[in-house]
Amino acid sequence: MNHTTPGAHMHVRGIHKRFGAFTALNDVSLDIAAGELVCLLGPSGCGKTTLLRCIAGLERQDRGSLYIGERDISDLPPQARDYGILFQSYALFPNLTVEANIAYGLTDGSRDQSRQRVAEMLELVGLTGSEKKYPSQLSGGQQQRVALAR
Repeated sequence: MNHTTPGAHMHVRGIHKRFGAFTALNDVSLDIAAGELVCLLGPSGCGKTTLLRCIAGLERQDRGSLYIGERDISDLPPQARDYGILFQSYALFPNLTVEANIAYGLTDGSRDQSRQRVAEMLELVGLTGSEKKYPSQLSGGQQQRVALAR
């Protein structure tokens, strides 16, 4: 059963989301009118994808509330929100680190040469220090840069 009114407004109120010591969203609020087209812009890692994941119910906000019309969807599972999100695919191996994803196709040269090339690519795309992270630990923009480095 659909409990939302077709064309209902979306209200985002005071959303906070942390990942360990990192604050991804800090008191985010916005209203989206029925039929309004919205574009979230900002630098990589600023919380755009995290906000969308919270709205869709794929990530649980630490504080704040989400409404579609007058219906509070803050604690509902994704399938009960009448809202969806379509992600881009960067064809990264989720079980491999950033370093291993970039090195995957490198076959020429020694292991040391491969490490050096991975380090060069990480520097080129601005991800030095993220070598041991997995794709799920990166923002969408950071995942995009790993795909480019590969």
